[in-house]
Amino acid sequence: MTTATTTHGEPLPPTEPVGLPDPVAPLGDRAAGAYRVLIPVVSFAAGAMIVGWFLNPKQFYHSYLFGYVFALDISLGALFWVLVHHVADAGWSVGLRRVFENISRAILPLAVLFVPVLVGVFSGELYKWYEFVHRDPATLHGEEAHLYHVKHLYFATPFLLARLALYFGVWAWYSVKMRRWSNEQDAVGGAALTRRMQWWAPSGLALLGLTATFFAFDYLMSLQYSWFSTIYGVYFWAGGIRGSLATCVLVVLALRRAGYLEHTITVEHLHDVAKIMFGFTVFWAYIAFSQYFLIWYGNMPEETQFYLLRRNGAWYPVSILLPVLYFVVPFFMLLPRAHKRSVRWLAVISAWVLVMHAYDLYWQVLPVLHTDTVHFHYLDVAAPVGLFGVVLLATVYGFQRAPLIPVRDARLNETIGYENETP
Repeated sequence: MTTATTTHGEPLPPTEPVGLPDPVAPLGDRAAGAYRVLIPVVSFAAGAMIVGWFLNPKQFYHSYLFGYVFALDISLGALFWVLVHHVADAGWSVGLRRVFENISRAILPLAVLFVPVLVGVFSGELYKWYEFVHRDPATLHGEEAHLYHVKHLYFATPFLLARLALYFGVWAWYSVKMRRWSNEQDAVGGAALTRRMQWWAPSGLALLGLTATFFAFDYLMSLQYSWFSTIYGVYFWAGGIRGSLATCVLVVLALRRAGYLEHTITVEHLHDVAKIMFGFTVFWAYIAFSQYFLIWYGNMPEETQFYLLRRNGAWYPVSILLPVLYFVVPFFMLLPRAHKRSVRWLAVISAWVLVMHAYDLYWQVLPVLHTDTVHFHYLDVAAPVGLFGVVLLATVYGFQRAPLIPVRDARLNETIGYENETP
């Protein structure tokens, strides 16, 4: 694929994309097969959740929160990779960028689907702090009075809703704008839109890190409102970053199996994604160990309560298995170079990482409801399956609306025919 260059050495695409090794037009009606699978699954999961909402509201709210943060975390991770692509000015990942852009489309429907969580907040079924911060302070004494003093303003309804609007406002603005400029570039070409996305991406990364961290504080860490950990926000989005990589790999493999992008997004690209996934496997373990070690060493009741709760009953073996299944197993699965270059191995590894990410979030949310031991409920399956299905529906919808890759990106020639260096 040949390109022209500007006087500054910046590559520009031809008037029409030529030399692409695969058809990359939008899926259009060819997405019908994906919808035939996804829509019934999401509908059945939604029906199960509605029934559970009426039969067991408390279980529903906790299971829904678990499934919701699973889907949202992956969508935010995809937005992270879109922004990182532009910050790094990467060439090899141009073809993958559209996949992440479409996964991040789920942020908008997930903003609407946050309503059941808000109902759980204001009904008092989901968060114990809601009743606590609305109590008469004159009835509180000792440690309770101190907690009320330091937390009631933070959890005041106007401030809580204002923060929530800020979170989704930031996420929606950056995801929509990056995708809109990317799609516009498909029509007009040139490097100007690339420079615009590169200009906005650093601020987006900073704001994404801050908003995702405080979202984790507000809606996950506050499940035990007297507990705190300053590293918890990083723990939350580290899992989402890895989960979005696994989702990207599975989406690409599904497209390749359907006959698309076989020679455009090759094993060379997937090899690099697997290497990054391996790095974030180690990073997650580092963050998880750092949080646990500092709390164990400090041995302060207001910090240790998180882990003490997860030592009750069957939660103890669940806690012991978490680092084994979410770190040790994927570490050795991803370690060999041959595994990172095998389509079958990548499919297995990516599916494993996604399931273990759900396992991790289940371990974070459900012990607050079932404090004595594990009580598995069908809603614990329906919620993550249904809400992750929404993410996949949004992704397929995106592939119907725009070409499968950014066909007139100024650096597209760097991703076509890309090869890893030999070891």
